[in-house]
Amino acid sequence: MFSKGPARPPRSLVALIIAVTVVPLVTLLWLGWRLLDQDRVLERQQIQQRVERAADLVVAALQRTIAVSEQRLAAGSEQWPDGAVVVTFHDGGVEASPRERVAYFPLASPAREAPTATFARGEDLEFRQRDLTAAINVFRELARSPDPAIQAGGLLRLGRSLHNAGHIEEALAVYARLSQIDDVSVGGVPAGLSATYARGKLLEEQQHVPQLRALGVDLDRELRSGRWTLTAPVYWLYSADAAKWSGNVATAPRQAEVFADAVGALWDRWNSTRPAARASSGRESLETNGQTLAVLWQASNGSFRALLATPTFVESQWLAAIAPVVKEQKILFGLRDVQGRRVFGTLETGDAHNATRNAVESALPWDVVTASLDPPDEDRDFALRRRLLVAGLALLVSMALMASYLIVRAVSRELAVARLQSDFVAAVSHEFRTPLTALRQFTDMLREQPALDDDRRRVAYDAQSRATDRLTRLVESLLDFGRMEAGARRYRFEPCDCTELVRRVVDDFRGEANAAGHEIEFRGDSSAQIEIDDEALSRAVRNLLDNAVKYSPEPSPVEVGLERRNGQVFISVHDHGIGIPAHERADIFAKFHRGEQARIRGIKGTGIGLAMVDEIVRGHHGRVDVDSEPGKGSTFTIVLPTTP
Repeated sequence: MFSKGPARPPRSLVALIIAVTVVPLVTLLWLGWRLLDQDRVLERQQIQQRVERAADLVVAALQRTIAVSEQRLAAGSEQWPDGAVVVTFHDGGVEASPRERVAYFPLASPAREAPTATFARGEDLEFRQRDLTAAINVFRELARSPDPAIQAGGLLRLGRSLHNAGHIEEALAVYARLSQIDDVSVGGVPAGLSATYARGKLLEEQQHVPQLRALGVDLDRELRSGRWTLTAPVYWLYSADAAKWSGNVATAPRQAEVFADAVGALWDRWNSTRPAARASSGRESLETNGQTLAVLWQASNGSFRALLATPTFVESQWLAAIAPVVKEQKILFGLRDVQGRRVFGTLETGDAHNATRNAVESALPWDVVTASLDPPDEDRDFALRRRLLVAGLALLVSMALMASYLIVRAVSRELAVARLQSDFVAAVSHEFRTPLTALRQFTDMLREQPALDDDRRRVAYDAQSRATDRLTRLVESLLDFGRMEAGARRYRFEPCDCTELVRRVVDDFRGEANAAGHEIEFRGDSSAQIEIDDEALSRAVRNLLDNAVKYSPEPSPVEVGLERRNGQVFISVHDHGIGIPAHERADIFAKFHRGEQARIRGIKGTGIGLAMVDEIVRGHHGRVDVDSEPGKGSTFTIVLPTTP
């Protein structure tokens, strides 16, 4: 079996190369690494100092811009940009400004409501005497009262009686009138909310879907507008029906609801803290419903006033004010909450060379983290110096390695040439020995037995002729392959019927195949005109047939096929032989390569047959495809372009 790769140099040579080149290189690299490490330490110290200074500047800028908002809060300002709301806690309850940005409150003072005795007569007629007509007249009269509380109570009961009496449209009109009355309650619920809800239930009962959907949208908007002062249970009770009627089920808390939950949390904490333990002011971050709010609060004379700011407000009002500082210092910054999670900015916690100012020492609602963005001039000097040092080391290492590689490669090539010559001589000698032995045997037989009969003499002559033909083919193959490798082989392309060419080669080879116990079957298209070198392509096909016979157990058929499709001609030779392992397929077209099975089974060959096929097919601008599986045979397919 021929060698598959270049011969390796002796171990003594490898050891010498290592001693001469690697040891000095390792020493040089170690010294260079120590120098680079010291340079990096000095650079990190300078970067850290710059980041620490930048952190102090960012904290100071944030404190200044937040102080402006605190001054407005202390002055009682009621006008705040979107994303912020001011809440005030006092003995009378909770107030918010702007009011519409808080959906509900921890407590709500009930609005004025008419005494229930005012409606006793009408309710007696409605429920006990079942006289809806009389009850409607009583409630209609009360609905004309100049007192809004009595008027609201009368309208709600009038709508209910009209509904029970079957006067649906009139009941809807009464509820619509009642929905315009504010500042009074009916049954502990704001009159307008009670009317809107009653109207919705009536539309739902009557299955008036378009009107119900519009009412649901209006009710949802009114609930979040601050028109009615509601507690959380009342808000969510009516909000659920509004979402159901409108078909718009919220998947995440809305801003007014986030503010409302934050107000509730502050209210609970304020009331749970003893007055003596309450601080006069503070800054903090508060997480509610997955959103982090910034809170500025001030307390005086038993009241509590706080500014709740969303991330949108913080970025547009506070962080925008420190943008010049960030740009001037060329830094990244980030703000983290008390759990260490990033709230604002682009800087992650794990970024290198960062400086942190926690909320306690900075008196801010968050921890402030800064890191270097662009290195200053002195940092660039460090980087340039290191790059030059690394480039110099790399150049020295590359030169040493390249020299070592060239030495090893030169020695390896010399060894490979020697090995190749030895393998080639052995292979050719083996191939030549068989026909030469046959010639000697039959020549001796003819010389020593001159009285042989004609039949036996003819057999001897035929055997000598076959041996001579085999020697001739071997010599011609070696010479042609040498010319191909040297580029001296010139192909004479002429129009030819490829089907006839393949059929002729198969017919010529059939006798040799039959002698080895194989049948050759040919199936081909009727005509396949292409421009080829007849002699060269015939040799390529014959080499494939020869391989198929040599590497197939007998008896087994060899199928040859030819077809024309998609502008190409496909010549395939399929055998049922030993197959080719996957790891050997990449090398089968290399010159003098022979597989492991060829050595084990003693199959003859020089190792240039497939290499010659590949050279010839590539000279025809085609390719050779291989499909093989060990134990199941191989299929070699020559793919050639047809004549345009």
